[in-house]
Amino acid sequence: MKTLCVFILFSVSILPQETTMVFHGNEIQLGMSMDSIWDLLKPELNVVEDKEGNFYVSDDKDNPVGIIYFKNEKVVKVVKDWGTTFKSNVGQVFQTLWKIFRQYGEELDAVKVLPLETYTPKGDRTSLQFYIKKNRYIDVTIQHSVTISEVLEETVN
Repeated sequence: MKTLCVFILFSVSILPQETTMVFHGNEIQLGMSMDSIWDLLKPELNVVEDKEGNFYVSDDKDNPVGIIYFKNEKVVKVVKDWGTTFKSNVGQVFQTLWKIFRQYGEELDAVKVLPLETYTPKGDRTSLQFYIKKNRYIDVTIQHSVTISEVLEETVN
């Protein structure tokens, strides 16, 4: 009986991590309402809402924090911006990736890596996506700069 209780508690404690992302000190959970996100975001953050109702968030120095996507006024995707560098600084890119992967610790037994190449009028864009879970991945995009994002999104069955 004790084992069953411990198992249930452990399962419940893991579930929120799969649908939650810390976003500039705030926990954003998939399915949260647009109004609760407005209440959560700190006054020092700049929020621009596009015509689809998505929030583009930056800090008081206009550095990007990320994007929160909504469908029917519920959060369906959170993109956390870990930074962009216009210099080919391998050490900085590695250090940022190390910080991101370190926060997952034991969860990273096997990470699926998906290389992508996209052709645009401005040239080709390559990226690597490191899948931590089926609904959470790290995207490293290289075009004329290196951009690192952490993405949490609803999975479509």
